[in-house]
Amino acid sequence: MKYKRIHSLEQYNEYCNLYEKLITKDSDKYAEELDLLELLIEDFDNRTIESLGTSQDMNPVEILHYLMNENKLTKAELARQLKVSRQLVTEILNYKRNISKKMISKLCDRFKMQPIAFSREYKLKEREQAA
Repeated sequence: MKYKRIHSLEQYNEYCNLYEKLITKDSDKYAEELDLLELLIEDFDNRTIESLGTSQDMNPVEILHYLMNENKLTKAELARQLKVSRQLVTEILNYKRNISKKMISKLCDRFKMQPIAFSREYKLKEREQAA
């Protein structure tokens, strides 16, 4: 069997890299293989997030920080991939802005996750008053 259920971060990264390589080559030619890789990657993401206790412990911003770290993404790179401003990503990561429904959709597509991961409420930081 060519592909197996993902059980390590090394295997996860290998499959993600292969997915990106195949999708840029010829997504039509590799459509079935890409579908399988996507399912395996999504399964690992969901199991990883569940094992971290996100349903209770991690808020959407903490999840986003974790995913960026795991994928070695900078704010600028994530913003480029999502086609949003770097400022928007920075404001979300600094708890100065909520994640909009449109942004939830973009994050879910990018990280192959369920919307619930980014939909939970969390507290924003108080805005500093100008003196």
